Amino acid sequence: MAMIINYVKIVDRLERLRKILIFSAVTVLAVTVLVYWRTDLLITFLARPLGQRQLVFLSPMEGFMTKIQIAFFTALALCLPLILWQAIRLAAPLLGERQKKVFYWVIPLATLLFTVGVVFGFTVITPVTLNFLLETGQAYMTAMLSAGRYFSFVIILSLGMGVVFQLPLIVAVLAAVGIITSRMLREKRKFALLGILLLTALITPTPDIFTLMVASVPVFILYELSILVVSTLEKSSKKRQETLQEV
Repeated sequence: MAMIINYVKIVDRLERLRKILIFSAVTVLAVTVLVYWRTDLLITFLARPLGQRQLVFLSPMEGFMTKIQIAFFTALALCLPLILWQAIRLAAPLLGERQKKVFYWVIPLATLLFTVGVVFGFTVITPVTLNFLLETGQAYMTAMLSAGRYFSFVIILSLGMGVVFQLPLIVAVLAAVGIITSRMLREKRKFALLGILLLTALITPTPDIFTLMVASVPVFILYELSILVVSTLEKSSKKRQETLQEV
């Protein structure tokens, strides 16, 4: 009987997961269609780091596919809070009361950190990296920028920084559920630095060392901030336990 009940629970969970995936896919698709009709505004905005430089498209399909790409990733970013909410609802029955309270804070904080990361990536990392790469190449060549590759560069770098800026939140959640401690983070700092370099190398669209360094510095600062956040959480938890013991 117990096996049958567990089987029914698993099937029910998989069915809910299927519905969430379908709902998320349909929502992203619908928003993509809506955004597509105003991609001209997005293209103008995303091209700002270029200044007076002009973009070209190198194939008949490149212009169309570039607009699709911009619309899709914009829709994905806009729908991310909703997708996270659906994922947390799916996982809620498996969590205790304390874990639920922690995870219900995830959506607003994740959205805030993602937005800050994207803005930082677009306004700071992208212009600095782009100017360095173009000035280096223009010393002996003439730049002819493909629209598709340029917007891929901007989107990957900006959204990548949005993802990386989730680091303090991820670490805080892991600390809240008792998986990691501030002492552990301090002791593994050297390995963390190596991991940050590898992670940054994956999210940056160019293999040059300059982009890697520019993108890695804020991530390492975020790691140090994560240690501070976890340490604060530990002190707060310790004080709460001492208060309960006194009572």
